Amino acid sequence: MIRAFERFISVPEETGVVMVIEKEFGLICAKDWASMASGIVNIVKCTFGTGALYDENILKQKIEIYKDVGISPMIGGTLTEVAIINAGSFFRADLQGYLKYAKSLGFTHLEFSDGTIYIPDDKRGDIITMCIDEGFTVVSEVGKKDPKKDALISRQERIRLMNKDLENGAVMVIIEARESGKGIGVMGKSGEVNFTELDVILDAVGLEKTMIEAPEKAQQQAIYMKYGPKANIGNVQPRDVLSVGALRSGLRGDTISALRKDDWKKYHDSVHAPDDYKEVS
Repeated sequence: MIRAFERFISVPEETGVVMVIEKEFGLICAKDWASMASGIVNIVKCTFGTGALYDENILKQKIEIYKDVGISPMIGGTLTEVAIINAGSFFRADLQGYLKYAKSLGFTHLEFSDGTIYIPDDKRGDIITMCIDEGFTVVSEVGKKDPKKDALISRQERIRLMNKDLENGAVMVIIEARESGKGIGVMGKSGEVNFTELDVILDAVGLEKTMIEAPEKAQQQAIYMKYGPKANIGNVQPRDVLSVGALRSGLRGDTISALRKDDWKKYHDSVHAPDDYKEVS
């Protein structure tokens, strides 16, 4: 791909993962969107349990569309939670058929979660290993979809579970924030990012190993301005892909001074700009 304006406008060469939640595209729209999103989006999650509502052939074709442009298709955690309920257990003998079928559809990634159902903490590793054995790249999630249950998970327990999932083979761990991004995980009731909490988690787990669900523009902006373009962002809406790419690249007025601070300072010094232009916001 030859990026437009690449001779004149730089973008970060090293960036974090962008995960999109998708629940609306048919084949034509998926192909059109994927051609635009390629190079920005890394993972598309077939969100909620929507995978079970598709015509099988259409789902296979849609998955191939994403893979053809280098975007990894991922099964949402809720679908696997429902599969566990239907099977009656999370043991290999009961869940293996579901995993093999999902793999045959073309999914490369699987989100493992217990956001709605109960799974003993000491069984998380067994399930992650089982999914890896079936050929999936596993992205796990720590957190509950019910804010009251999620609030019962202490900071240290959240960190312990995240690190344990990584030890058991997950490539990255998601901090739950749901599609709303409000009142859960590290997101306040109005959607503000609790950086006091998030800083501690990232220090203990690692920025590169943590995906922050941040569906709102203000959240995405705040995260990129604090941690830079290597932050991993999840639950992005398909319509917001270019916006997110612009935010993390300093191609939007909100992040130009923070993410292009060297060029910003050099330019404004050279033209003797007023002092308020010399301050990086």
